[in-house]
Amino acid sequence: MIEAYEQLAIINYLQNLLNKKLSAHAFKEVCDFLETGMPLLGIGGNIEKTLDMIDDYQNAIRGNSGARKIYRALHDDISKLLKNRVRKIEKATPGGIEKNIRTIVKELGLNELESALFSLILRYRIHDQLYSLLNDLTREHMGILDLCSTCLGYDRKDIAEHLRQNSRLITSGAIVQQTSNGKDIDDHYDVPGIITTAMQRTLNNLDDVRKYIIGESLPATLEWDDFEHLGSTRDKLATFLAEATKKKIPGVNILLWGPPGTGKTEFCKTLSDHLNLNLYALGESDDSGDEPDRKERTSAFRIAQNLLRNQNNNLLLFDEMDDMFENKGLAVLFGAKFSSGSKVFTNRLFENNPVPTIWTINQPSYLDESIIRRMALAIEMKIPTPKSRKNVWRRILDKSEIEVPDEALGKLSEIEISPAVASNAVKFAGLVGSSLEDFQFATNGIIKATQGRNPLPSNKSNEPYLPELINAETDISLLADRLCASEAKDFSLCLYGPPGTGKSAYVRYLAERLGMPVLFKRASDLMSKWVGENEQNIAKAFEEAKETESFLIFDEADSLLGDRRYAHHPWEVSQVNEMLTWMECHPLPFACTTNLKERLDQASMRRFTFKCNFDYLQPDQVVIAFKHFFALDLDARQAQKMTNLTPGDFAVVRKKLQFLDIGNDIEILRDLLFQEVEAKNEIQQRQLGFMAG
Repeated sequence: MIEAYEQLAIINYLQNLLNKKLSAHAFKEVCDFLETGMPLLGIGGNIEKTLDMIDDYQNAIRGNSGARKIYRALHDDISKLLKNRVRKIEKATPGGIEKNIRTIVKELGLNELESALFSLILRYRIHDQLYSLLNDLTREHMGILDLCSTCLGYDRKDIAEHLRQNSRLITSGAIVQQTSNGKDIDDHYDVPGIITTAMQRTLNNLDDVRKYIIGESLPATLEWDDFEHLGSTRDKLATFLAEATKKKIPGVNILLWGPPGTGKTEFCKTLSDHLNLNLYALGESDDSGDEPDRKERTSAFRIAQNLLRNQNNNLLLFDEMDDMFENKGLAVLFGAKFSSGSKVFTNRLFENNPVPTIWTINQPSYLDESIIRRMALAIEMKIPTPKSRKNVWRRILDKSEIEVPDEALGKLSEIEISPAVASNAVKFAGLVGSSLEDFQFATNGIIKATQGRNPLPSNKSNEPYLPELINAETDISLLADRLCASEAKDFSLCLYGPPGTGKSAYVRYLAERLGMPVLFKRASDLMSKWVGENEQNIAKAFEEAKETESFLIFDEADSLLGDRRYAHHPWEVSQVNEMLTWMECHPLPFACTTNLKERLDQASMRRFTFKCNFDYLQPDQVVIAFKHFFALDLDARQAQKMTNLTPGDFAVVRKKLQFLDIGNDIEILRDLLFQEVEAKNEIQQRQLGFMAG
């Protein structure tokens, strides 16, 4: 037996059905329901006569004879039983389901007819025997709209009007339109499972219903300062959302995009906490706790918007918004854009929402432009700069009361991860030993899982900058002094010459003097097999350098600025054009290093502010190099016979000494250096080796 008020509601539907002249077979469906359903409705006492009449009527229908004689008497008897039951419970107090229905109806702003339709379809889903009866009627005897019209006592046209696609019942999320071709009510109209479950499991309290439907607000796990790398963007967004929520401005949508692992969701949590707003994640599971489909997520969005519309302290998060769009896998595969379907769908979704919503996606280029245009802001989430990462690591470690040496902290800051990944790495390392290897083990696994590769090795050189080992035509020490003293910072350098001559070391030294972080890009980091992506990657490199105020270094620049006269493909030309365009407008220092200056496009050389040739060590520098790398004094006459050497050659030989037990034999060291020169496959200016003195 169900609560009295629910009995009253179902009996009302039955009475309206009986008031309509049902066909003999449709009336049998009602009789079948009552044969087992009278106890459900609280109808008891002396009902044996009615049950016998129902049995006789069922047999007559099956035998196709005599049903008309029984119809009227049975109809009157059933009507009398229902009236008697109504008389006993007509003053029944609304139970939990009815109170929750009224609460939702009030919050969604539904009118009387909308409320009646919502209640009918909800009860149809909640009460199994009513579900069976109404489905039996629509499958064989009457249409869905006719059934709703009859059960509720409203005109069929009004019912149809309130169930159209852009009606309030549908746009509010209270009822979802289905696309099945079946004849059951829920093949065409259904109450979202999350509402059905909430109605049955919660108390008759709005906060409980809301909490069940939209979940708990998400707590922040990071601090506002952990996202300082976003700069003014972070603060402008916070100011905008604070005003939008305070003034209840409709249609506020924020697109937050960036690769996996950049901390989009964690930033949303921290942002809402900073603004003292409740953040709710939409449609992350269905009412069974499983992965929701597109319609379930859309419904969750609409319901949450309407449940929270009268408040000004909430923020909604729609994570992974590409779930909203059908065939997303094919769109990505073929480079197409996601489509949101009808324009009405898009307008309703992004233009009239009363609660500000943040939408996250990994790659916004797959979205249709019409969707992006409806966003109030589009913000890219990037990995923090090394300086910011160091501060994040320090704060998280201090909070966890874990101490690490400064050297280890510096190495951790070189790992390109978001604050959330750093926080999880600290949790792991704090339990297993807190060594540098523990932190690296935790972070490397996440990077490989999100980016499909192991972390790139640090580009930071361990070799100190040694001006006495630089052989350049330009006085690079004086150049560094002048560049650092100048207020203008929009200069560029082309450093060319053999490998290992100190080109990159000089640029890093210059960046350090300028107080700028280094953004080092190998040509291999930027080159892609997809047409057009080289240009995009080049643009992103310049943009990243500008946003992080970094000194940009392009290594192997001849691969990016190859002479267009010898291009074999159109993309080779467009790639150089992209580089030249950015070189002209970049407001910060950048440098290109190359071993093959002769391969550079002629137009590129005109765009470099300074061109510096780095050459092999002079004899006096060879003596200095022996002292620095091997702590040995080389005779100047011997140095005269050693050509085509670079600081890089000395560094390689010193590394070999870790594996070779040869002591401090100058002759063996000279021979090892000779082997390095031979291995370069270059034309020698003079022979290197053991020559007569």
